[in-house]
Amino acid sequence: MNFISSLKSLLRSEEEEQTPNPNPNFIVRPSRIKHMLQILMESHVQVSLVFDNQLECTSRLLDVSTNELILDQLNNRAAHLKMLPGTVIQVNAKHHAVPFNFSSTITGTLHDGSYLMAMPEKIYHPQKRSFFRVPIENIEKYKFTAAIQFSENLISGYVYDVSFGGICIAVYSNSYVKKGSILTPASMTLKDGSTIQLDLTVCSVKKSPLEGFTRVGCEFLNLASQEKREIHKFITACERERAKK
Repeated sequence: MNFISSLKSLLRSEEEEQTPNPNPNFIVRPSRIKHMLQILMESHVQVSLVFDNQLECTSRLLDVSTNELILDQLNNRAAHLKMLPGTVIQVNAKHHAVPFNFSSTITGTLHDGSYLMAMPEKIYHPQKRSFFRVPIENIEKYKFTAAIQFSENLISGYVYDVSFGGICIAVYSNSYVKKGSILTPASMTLKDGSTIQLDLTVCSVKKSPLEGFTRVGCEFLNLASQEKREIHKFITACERERAKK
């Protein structure tokens, strides 16, 4: 699957499974839950398992499939004996200092001693953003290019989503960019095919080999009044396009 096809596939799956979510502190879409758990797994984050008797121990995610998770074997014998099919446990973790908590049910064990767990129905993951971001339709139309300040490196990709405070761009996995980088000058394609020049601060970099691209979350930096109006018009047009579907 090529770069654009991979992006479109993820956007379609999220669109098809979209459900009303009045509480932004919880992730409820199945595709989004799976994606976030994959990030947790790829980051090798330790998770804390809490049982109903308040017994607590640590483990890590070994695999994430469509319907199940695989947890690493526990060293605590008392906890290991509780990992029986039907047991409900609380899983707590932090990723980039943000809580990542959910409850799930043990469904079985594997020959290597690891545990199968059902995919959670929701994940508590409070939003740090001040603005809601709007996913972009026809992502291939909205190209993005930028130079990294004090560097000879350039990045290019496509606008993945947009808000009044910033954008998320999808770039090729081999692109070199890190949190805190300043992207200047940067160029972004708008609805009518014109481009807007702006500066951005990189707030997050999320690489996913499974998707084949890297998501780069950025905040607008010293956005001028004219550019701000253009961004607002772009967001309004994107929201109207989504409302027609």
